[in-house]
Amino acid sequence: MPRAPTRSPPPERFAEGLDSWSARPGWTCVVGYDGDQPVGYAYGAPLLEGSRWWGGLLTDVPADVTAETGTRTYALSELMVRTPWRKTGTARRLHSALLSPRREERATLLVDQAHPKVHALYESWSWQTLGDLRPRLPDAPLFHAMLLPLPQASDY
Repeated sequence: MPRAPTRSPPPERFAEGLDSWSARPGWTCVVGYDGDQPVGYAYGAPLLEGSRWWGGLLTDVPADVTAETGTRTYALSELMVRTPWRKTGTARRLHSALLSPRREERATLLVDQAHPKVHALYESWSWQTLGDLRPRLPDAPLFHAMLLPLPQASDY
């Protein structure tokens, strides 16, 4: 999952983050159910042209890697599965449901470096580590910035 905190954020902080993401152009969300029980969700949005997403990147990469056109990169913000449905393949199904219809060239996400099992899970799903990134926020943790090539619209 993109960022697995060591403790749950206060509900108001979660709501603020969700409000911010859901207001972005192109925001999408998938919710999984087992009968009438919600089991998890995943959401994100395309990075806007000139996005500052990469601003906290600590690893040197060519400028063309971080150049955003508004249609190049989809940012997976969060993927969450409720405890009873973890280790059942639900996370992978939510991930695929969110990303399979995307027409961007690639997807990106941040994984807290304090969670190596989460990082390894994404690597097993073909995500590649671009480098280290620390958001420009007070006390922000260090993340792995990851990329996943997506099938192009012409591939369909």
